[in-house]
Amino acid sequence: MKSYLRQAVVQSALAAFAVVAQTGLAVGVDQQSLFTEDRVVLANGVAGNTVHVDSGNPKNYEEIVAKSEFPHLQLKAKLFLPDNKARHPVVIIMPGSSGAGNSAIAHATALTSVGIAVLVIDPFGARSVTSTVADQGQVSFAASSYDVLAAAKYLSTLPEIDGARIGALGYSRGGTAVLQAAVAPLASAVLGSGVRFRAVVAAWPWCGYQFERPDTRPTAIRFYVGDLDNWVSPIQCQGYAALMQDRNPEVSIRLFRNAVHGFGSGQPLRNEPDAMTALNAPITYINARGEILDAYTGSALAGVDPRTLAKRTAPFLSRGARVGSEGDQAQQFVTDMVSFFQRQLTPER
Repeated sequence: MKSYLRQAVVQSALAAFAVVAQTGLAVGVDQQSLFTEDRVVLANGVAGNTVHVDSGNPKNYEEIVAKSEFPHLQLKAKLFLPDNKARHPVVIIMPGSSGAGNSAIAHATALTSVGIAVLVIDPFGARSVTSTVADQGQVSFAASSYDVLAAAKYLSTLPEIDGARIGALGYSRGGTAVLQAAVAPLASAVLGSGVRFRAVVAAWPWCGYQFERPDTRPTAIRFYVGDLDNWVSPIQCQGYAALMQDRNPEVSIRLFRNAVHGFGSGQPLRNEPDAMTALNAPITYINARGEILDAYTGSALAGVDPRTLAKRTAPFLSRGARVGSEGDQAQQFVTDMVSFFQRQLTPER
């Protein structure tokens, strides 16, 4: 009976997603109004209010682990609470290179439809960035992970949120951010010993940065990757998932057939000519201190600036990628993703 009810709720969430994905709108919410309006309402009637998250701009993971001083800033975010009851489970949504778009709104609608609160982060506005599609160096990957951790720290202080049931969903570079935020050295440095992510979904993430011995316990992690992705490497992500599984049996990966980057977005297929890719670049490994390891010597490159590191990948850089959903890929993604978060974040599991 419980399984039947859960499936019925997931189908309701899928229907809510379909409405938003097809119209590109959630009542008065679109990509432009999401962070410009103080209060917005999703297609399912759930309201979201503007909140502010104290974050920062570490230049690399090393600065996070060492708790170094780095510039701080305040991010805008939208917090959607499904109802007035206290102690909600919550999912942080971390956008990709184009910022929070209609897919984030649609996924927020699907999640709140099953009783899970959602916090959608604006990672770019406070940094005066509109997109990192053509230049990922505008915001360090460490800063993106710090944003996710800062959001979890903020949420754990709210009486409406159950700090033991925090999840995160990230797309593309946002997927990278949520994966790294679950790794012990970063999570411990920012959250201490009291708060951990219960569940993380990395949707079509870039896996070119990998902790060499990633300990992600006790977080359940699920990768979603497309076999035809030509923006990021699905093979690198398969490798990172396997590396995580050595210590954490709650890590899983789903490979979508005939799927390109962003296959779960519900957006039409398109070419992204400015997309910066480095599909054949060597994986960059990171040690427990957050230090980058030289790909050719294995030596730690303490204090290296990401811009300097990026120059090493110049021979592997290219432009152009295929992006979007085809057939029922988005519906399959939403069904699987919502079910995963339900199992991990709801007390009935």
